[in-house]
Amino acid sequence: MKLYSTLTELLEEARGFDRSVRFIDGESDETTLTFADLWDQALALLGALQAKGMQPGDELVIFSKSNESFVVAFWAAILGGIVPVPVAVGISDEHRFKLFRILTQLEHGTLFTELGLLERLIDFADERDLAEVRRVLDEHTVLISDVKPGAHGALHAATADDVAFIQYSSGSTSDPKGVCLTHRNLCANIRAIVESTGWNPEERSLSWMPLTHDMGLIGFHLSVMAAGMDHAVMDTNLFVRRPLLWMIKASEFRATQLCSPNFGYKHFLKLFERKGLPEGTDLSCVKVVMNGAEPISWDLCEDFLDALA
Repeated sequence: MKLYSTLTELLEEARGFDRSVRFIDGESDETTLTFADLWDQALALLGALQAKGMQPGDELVIFSKSNESFVVAFWAAILGGIVPVPVAVGISDEHRFKLFRILTQLEHGTLFTELGLLERLIDFADERDLAEVRRVLDEHTVLISDVKPGAHGALHAATADDVAFIQYSSGSTSDPKGVCLTHRNLCANIRAIVESTGWNPEERSLSWMPLTHDMGLIGFHLSVMAAGMDHAVMDTNLFVRRPLLWMIKASEFRATQLCSPNFGYKHFLKLFERKGLPEGTDLSCVKVVMNGAEPISWDLCEDFLDALA
């Protein structure tokens, strides 16, 4: 596989592929975005970011419930030399405090989120008299609704040693610590993943892993895009509520590649053992099942493969 210099180069080449990413938000709630449309939507959002005064090197904290909005915002930042900072949306006070700590420790941080989430963050900050946080929320927030029809941002010529994005550990709470990943880091990792898996444009992946997690973002969005693969991203909360839908969608999508940490397979099997899969679910398309990001149980892997049979 080609070794890209930057993620910008990766997306620029990918937009020429006749491939897409599908976002699964419910049993009958799906949207599909071609790689070419992703490029166009990212450029439009970049225009809104730049209209807000964002410049190369500034940080964009992506705090969104929507996987589609997340992906568009991530690539908008990349195309403009802005540094994406993915942060998981949670319902606890600690999740909100973590977001606030990240926003206030960044040098030029701007928040990308939805209106409903923003309103709740403002209320939370006001209730606790967090004046500096409230100022950032008022002055440095961009919503998807800020995109103007026909507007396009200006591309930035990134270099391999530029910071591509900042990854915060899911365990970072009291004092969040981010890891700066350069374009060179990521492009080398992506090529290693694609070459070791043997992925090619004929494969199709389905992942429920959150895009704020490196396995979900690097492994099953960036890498599969680099391989020219159609791929689907299932909402993580949907998987938690309805784990059997994961395999139902794999059958519908004809996914050849699946992934999960060990606990995800355990969660699926717990319900599968009681209910099984609907008649007609066909998983003969699945070629590879990956397990990682935490300790692996061999017995659990065997049980899961038996369930696919």
